[in-house]
Amino acid sequence: MLCSFQRSPIVPCRRPLDGPSRRPPDAPPEVERAAVLAELEQVTGSSAFGGSARQVRLLRFLVGEVLDGRGGALRAPLVATRVFDRPEGFDSCEDSIVRVEMSKLRRALARHYAATRAAVVRIELPRGTYAPTLVPARETPAPGAVLSALQSGEITARAAGPVLAVLPFAGVTVASRPALRAPAAGEAAPPDPGAPGARSRAFALGLTDRLGALFASSPWVSMVSRASSLEDAQARGARYVIEGSVRFVAQTVRVTANLHDAARGTQVWGSTYDRAAADDLFFAAEDAIAHEIAGQLLALPLGAVHAIEARERAGHPAQGAYDAVLRFPRWLATFDRRLQAEIMDVCKRALVADPDQGMLLAFLSIFHLLSSWTAEGSSHDRRRAADLARDAVALEPTLAVPHNALALVLLDAGDGPGALAEAEAALAIGGDPATSGFLTALAGAWDRGIEVLRAHLRLMKRPAGCFHHAFSLDAYRRGDHAAALAAAEAIATPNLAWDPLDRAVALARLGRIPEARAAGRALTVLLPDISRDPHAVVARLTADARLVDDLVEGLRLAGVG
Repeated sequence: MLCSFQRSPIVPCRRPLDGPSRRPPDAPPEVERAAVLAELEQVTGSSAFGGSARQVRLLRFLVGEVLDGRGGALRAPLVATRVFDRPEGFDSCEDSIVRVEMSKLRRALARHYAATRAAVVRIELPRGTYAPTLVPARETPAPGAVLSALQSGEITARAAGPVLAVLPFAGVTVASRPALRAPAAGEAAPPDPGAPGARSRAFALGLTDRLGALFASSPWVSMVSRASSLEDAQARGARYVIEGSVRFVAQTVRVTANLHDAARGTQVWGSTYDRAAADDLFFAAEDAIAHEIAGQLLALPLGAVHAIEARERAGHPAQGAYDAVLRFPRWLATFDRRLQAEIMDVCKRALVADPDQGMLLAFLSIFHLLSSWTAEGSSHDRRRAADLARDAVALEPTLAVPHNALALVLLDAGDGPGALAEAEAALAIGGDPATSGFLTALAGAWDRGIEVLRAHLRLMKRPAGCFHHAFSLDAYRRGDHAAALAAAEAIATPNLAWDPLDRAVALARLGRIPEARAAGRALTVLLPDISRDPHAVVARLTADARLVDDLVEGLRLAGVG
C-alpha cells in the first residue's frame, strides 16, 4: 500500500575504494572504518534495542553496505531478501515489513542517542532513505538545537507542532486543625501544621516526570526539558506551559493543573482531579491523572492545545501532516468536499516526504472509512482504510489513534470481537477516550462505551456531531425511539449517511412515516447501495446482530429496501 505516495531514495553511488583504505566510502573523510564499527557495537548493544536480533541484524546490514560502498543501491526489495528472508520479487505494497522495521530502527537510534552521546561517529538513518549517514560526533546537534532553529526562524512555527514545557508541580502541605487540648500522657501528639508534606511532594515529583514523558511521546509536539518557571520556559521557546499543585487530605489526593499560553499571557485551560491514593494505590492514581491531563491537552486532534493551534492555522495553507490533522475536526463537522480534497492533497505530499508517519496513516484510514459513508465514497475507500490502519498499528503500536482506526475498520468488516479488542487497547493507552468509547459501544459493549463517550464529550467544547450516532443507536436498541431521534438530529451532518439513516429508522418507529420516507430518500441519494442490500450496509454500523435486524426493519418502514 501507499505505492503511489512512496519515493525511492536517490543516493549517488560511490565507486568502492581500491586498496585497504580505512575510510568508509560513504562517510566524511575524517571518519574511519574502525570508528564506525566500534560505534556500531556500542549502538547494537545498548538497551534502546531491547535485545532485538531483527533490529541488530538490520542495522549491521545497512551499515555494512555503506562501508562497502553500496549504500546507494539500498532499496526495499534488497533489504527484504537479505535481512528478512523474503523471496525474490518482494512487493512492498503487499508486505510492509521493511517499512515497519525501518521505522522501528529509526526510533531505536533516536532513543540511544537521546541517552548516549557518540564518541567519534554517530550513525543516523534519515527518513526517506535506507542508507545510514555517518556523522562525526562533533557535528551532531547539541541539545536544544531544534528549538533554537525554531526560535531563529530556520524552522517556521506553522510548519512545526506546538512547543510545551511542564513546570514542577508543587506539593502543598495541608495544615492540620490546631489541637483543642494538650495530649494526655501516652497519647500521640497532633500533627504539626508545618510538617513537611512528603507524600504531596513525592506525588508532585512523580506526576511532573510522568507528564513530561507522556507529552514528549505525543506526535508533533516538542518539549522543553526541566523548565523552572514560566519565564524560563518562555525564554527557551515554549508557548504552552503546564503547572499545578498536589494536596493530600487523608487518603485522597487532589491535583490542580493549569495550561498557560505564554505567547498571549493568558491561562487557557484548567482542571481539578480527585483520586483515592492510599499507599497501595499511589502509583495507580499518579498514572491515571497524568493520562487524563495528557488526553485533555494533547489528544489528537481535539486536545486543548491542538484546538488553539487549529484555530490559528485555519486561515493559512496547510504546510504538512500536522496541519492536515488539525483540519480533521472541521471536516468531521461538515464533510465539505473542498476541505476533503485539501486534506487529501496535503497528506499525499507529506507521505511522499516521509511514508512512515504512523499517526498520519491512522487519520487517513479514519478519513477514508468515513468517506465511504458519503456520496463521494466507494468500496475502494474501505479497502484503503483497512491497509492504512494495519500499517499504522504496526508503525505506532503504543499510540491510541492507530488502534481506534483499526477498530473502526474491523467494525466495518463485521469483526465485532476484533473491533472491541482494538478499542479497549486504545482506551488502555489513553489519547482520545471519546472515540474509543464510541467504538466500544458500536462493537457491542454498549453500557461501557456509552459511559466513556458521555463522560468525555462533556469535556469537549465543540464535539463532532457524528459522536451522537452511538447515542442514537443505543437508544434505538433499547426501544426509546424519541431519544434515538433526538440524538440523530444532533448529528446535524447531512453529508454523512449516518444522519438520514438514524433519523429514518427513528421516525419510522415513531409512526411519522412521511418524514421517515423523506429521510430514507436522502439516505439513498448518499448510498444507492442501501436500496439493493440494506442488511449488508447496516451490518457495517454495529456488531450487534439483533440491532442490525431492527434497523433493517426500520428502514423497510421508511421505504428503503
